[in-house]
Amino acid sequence: MGRRTRTAGRGAGRGVGRVLGAAVIAVLVTTGVPAAATAATAPTAPMAAAVAPETLPSLAAPSGEPEDVPPAALPAAQAPSPDVEQERLTAPAPSPDAGGAAQATSPDPLKLVAVTWTGAPPQLVELRSRLASGLFGPWTRVDPVDTERDGRRGPPTGTEPVWVADSREVQVRASTDGRSETSRVALTSIDPGTSTNDARIAAAATTPGGATGSPSSPALVTRAQWGADERLMTWTPEYTPTVRAVTVHHTAGTNSYTAADSAAIVRGIYAYHARTQGWGDIGYHVLVDKFGTVFEGRAGGLARSVIAAHAGGFNRETFGIAMMGDYTAIAPSAATLEATAQLAAYKLGGLYRAPNASVTLTSTGGGTSRYPAGRAVSLPAVFAHRDVGATECPGNTGVRSMPTIRSRTTTLVGDLSTYPIRQKWLALRGVLAEPSVVESPTARSARVTRFSGSNGAVYWSSATGAWAVQGTINARYDALGAAGSVLALPRTDERATPDGRGRYNQFQSGVIYWTPQTGAWPVRGPILTKWAQLGYERSSLGYPRGDQRAVTGGQRQDFERGYLRLNTTTGVVTVNS
Repeated sequence: MGRRTRTAGRGAGRGVGRVLGAAVIAVLVTTGVPAAATAATAPTAPMAAAVAPETLPSLAAPSGEPEDVPPAALPAAQAPSPDVEQERLTAPAPSPDAGGAAQATSPDPLKLVAVTWTGAPPQLVELRSRLASGLFGPWTRVDPVDTERDGRRGPPTGTEPVWVADSREVQVRASTDGRSETSRVALTSIDPGTSTNDARIAAAATTPGGATGSPSSPALVTRAQWGADERLMTWTPEYTPTVRAVTVHHTAGTNSYTAADSAAIVRGIYAYHARTQGWGDIGYHVLVDKFGTVFEGRAGGLARSVIAAHAGGFNRETFGIAMMGDYTAIAPSAATLEATAQLAAYKLGGLYRAPNASVTLTSTGGGTSRYPAGRAVSLPAVFAHRDVGATECPGNTGVRSMPTIRSRTTTLVGDLSTYPIRQKWLALRGVLAEPSVVESPTARSARVTRFSGSNGAVYWSSATGAWAVQGTINARYDALGAAGSVLALPRTDERATPDGRGRYNQFQSGVIYWTPQTGAWPVRGPILTKWAQLGYERSSLGYPRGDQRAVTGGQRQDFERGYLRLNTTTGVVTVNS
């Protein structure tokens, strides 16, 4: 048995993943997300142009409550600390088909392995593992990692990882132009450990009504649920203004895994990408196993436009879905294709992108991109990784499945012209810019989409219709609790005040007024009624310059030239100038 060189051992202790609570409510993902409902009557009063819409600086992440994909019905898992080791390679026992090979022999199951090197990648890298039968399996070509994190240039330094499960012996060989280069490669093994949820995830994948869900609602296994060791996550989420397309991948590796292996494979890929490749996180946004189970990938929120490391040169404005397995010769399962289409529909439909349309993306370049930096490329809205990268991903049968994925995604999205928030967005696109957070349910049976321009959001309900809130007014609305606040839902777009000084939105239970001098403040209840009787901002009081606050016997709200005081016992509001 070879002596192993430890780079990060089990003795380092166990990390605890992000805790979602003692129990997680069983809520399923709604992938056909925006309701195809008829919008309420559109507003007839145009936005006055006397005052330009106020804006806020761009934020690292979209503001407001996190509208995200609900989790599967699983508790948070204990997150095992992955054991990443460099195996000692020695000469194998002589055999007719072991020429030019080196062998790693371990006292423990090797689980997930990858071949690494320094310098230029070998032209051909192959490996095989000893099977339960006692014989070595066939030699399998393993390709170099075919993507990269933006800004990390240079040739690949390792292959895609391969799941060898409980095998304790792996042979590798490498060559270029027929010359052996095995002597300059190494074998990295990753034992992802066992999570407290692995068996539960496997049971859900094989039980009707479990994690695979119905055709319109796959359940998401979150990072906390599959046991991500968040100490490995050193890449603070970065965001792009929107997502315009979905990129379909395969993880390569093996198709010979069980439902009980899936979460461990995800943990292994995560450790390999985050630590061995140095990316600081897993490269894909989501992963789908052959049973149709969906695993959350890159941190930062699936509903948001987070940048990942799944398609070098095209990591921005794309959403990467990885089908777990090698789909070079074997076709993806029906469950994998359905879950992939549902995820694509969730992302594209929720951002009002037509799945059967073409989009134009601009390459940022890099060693794994087919296109140099600055090149504008026309692509399908649902495209294969090989369309933009120097790779065979997602394999030949994976590519042949692309029309099926695209067609099913289009069916799930339906008629975009019936989405009321989309209609409002198109009317205000010059201000709101692009959708940045997938349309999601919110309080009061409403839906909301957040946009990249002017800190904007559009809320819709069957009772109110679709209305936009933006800038500092929206920041104040978010601070109050947005749709769940005492103001409830908006019932106008932002409008200019008659005096030309400020702007305002009306809500179901109040208003928010803004000027550059006073900021944005809500007015509601009896104080609003009195202010309205006095003439709103045209009154002697002027604009509000603070929120209501408790005082002895009632509530007080300050204005530019006085204040209103509510006696909560009598309900009388008095004017104090």
